[in-house]
Amino acid sequence: GGANVEETMLSWSGARSEGLVQELFHEEAQQVSQRQTKPWWKIQLFVWEPVLFGTWDGVFTSCMINIFGVVLFLRTGWLVGNTGIVMGMFLVSFVVLVALVTVLSGIGVCEKCSIGSGGVYSMISTVLGGQVGGTIGLLYIFGQCVAGAMYITGFAESIADVLSLSNIWAVRGISLAVLLGLLGINLAGVKWIIRLQLLLLFLLAVSTLDFVIGSFTHLDPEHGFVGYSGELMFNNTLPDYSQGETFFTVFGVFFPAATGVMAGFNMSGDLQKPSSNIPLGSLAAIGTSWFLYMVFVFLLGAICTRQSLRYDFLIAEKVSLVGFLFLLGLYISSLASCMGGLYGAPRILQCIAQENVVPMLAFLGRGKGPNKTPVAAICLTSLITMAFVFIGQVNVLAPIVTINFMLTYIAVDYSYFSLSLSHNIQQKPDETQMGAARPAHSSQPLIFNKPPSRAADGVIQSRSNGTLLEFKKDMDQLFKPFFSEPSTCKREGAEDLTQKVKGKKAKKPAKQTLQDSFLLDLHHDAPLVQYGRDETPEP
Repeated sequence: GGANVEETMLSWSGARSEGLVQELFHEEAQQVSQRQTKPWWKIQLFVWEPVLFGTWDGVFTSCMINIFGVVLFLRTGWLVGNTGIVMGMFLVSFVVLVALVTVLSGIGVCEKCSIGSGGVYSMISTVLGGQVGGTIGLLYIFGQCVAGAMYITGFAESIADVLSLSNIWAVRGISLAVLLGLLGINLAGVKWIIRLQLLLLFLLAVSTLDFVIGSFTHLDPEHGFVGYSGELMFNNTLPDYSQGETFFTVFGVFFPAATGVMAGFNMSGDLQKPSSNIPLGSLAAIGTSWFLYMVFVFLLGAICTRQSLRYDFLIAEKVSLVGFLFLLGLYISSLASCMGGLYGAPRILQCIAQENVVPMLAFLGRGKGPNKTPVAAICLTSLITMAFVFIGQVNVLAPIVTINFMLTYIAVDYSYFSLSLSHNIQQKPDETQMGAARPAHSSQPLIFNKPPSRAADGVIQSRSNGTLLEFKKDMDQLFKPFFSEPSTCKREGAEDLTQKVKGKKAKKPAKQTLQDSFLLDLHHDAPLVQYGRDETPEP
């Protein structure tokens, strides 16, 4: 450290610059001492300084918390009740596969292009252009807002059940209060969210463990939890849909469970090494979540009656050893997932606004503090979420989320497809051209080392012209596949122009034509005299 300081001091020239360096160090030292002397109650609650995260504390936790959503806790039983164990496992695997393909496409785009802090939006706009990116980005933001509403509704639904309130307005009221609370936390800056997330992930793991242990240790036949039996498992193996439900309606409700996988891409601006953090964190989260979904589907199908699975959304809580722990997991996951949406969506909206894709949205591009917290965008996304909170039914909101996210995922997949195609095309011609061009090179070198000769000007000029011609030939040979078509177009264009000019000249009045012809004669005479004198015309 001391050696580095000495080097920097040496590199600065003059006493004045040395003074500046000392001042800088002095300021830093002062700041450190101030931080140490500050009492704990004066520590700033609203954190605005830039923070960077890694693979596990940033990407993995964000993805897992978003994946551990309301759908896993409240709708897995309903899914098994309709699709049965076998079809349920297939549906879950299918959903995870869609998410996996999208994540791999995203990673591929990140490898080949440098994407900014806009996550999914900047990924698509880098490859397919700003207008397509902006359109898909707005769809994605809308999806995130509706997903936020769905998570809060799930939270409120379970609280209303616990308090035995069957009124839908109770669900809406709780949702609204929760949303306003989350909005306050979100405006407090990014560090708080991540600080909370590690604790939340631990609590979610505990609640899952609680569910698995509960399935072995006790029974609740009154609520349809009758324990492991071969006969029950056989009854629950095949699909048996309730009225109005099909494979695709169930898929529509369950798909939002996989929407958390893109959470890592959304925070690309807040990561230390996005190129290595995002792939590792996202893939680890997908693998873990797939395993957990399988466990949930199998256990619920093996121990609960079909009727209770279909109509009791909180059946998993009855299975759990400590019901309160499971509910805690549900509350945490729904709030954290909504928090993730409220955090990610405004930042993408800010990116779209800053790039001026939609001029009307320019005011949303402003940010507050060093982390550029998009206050205006946060307020707008919260308003949209608030509007959808008033629907108050998870099964109505989930398909809306599915549609928006699937459209976004299609765009990510297509952008990687087009990028890889164009990347291959760019790679191949270069190799073939270089291979074809090397043997076809001219025997003369491209650039002559001119000998220091004091010959007449003409000799040197002809030598240099010859070299330029060779150079031009070589360039033509190198770039023939690229420039053959444009050159012909240019020639045709030039011919058209000359014809047009000739046409224009023909329409001139007689007087003008006479004048022009006399002027031309005068111009022709002058060089003729010159040639007579000089004998060698200049090229």
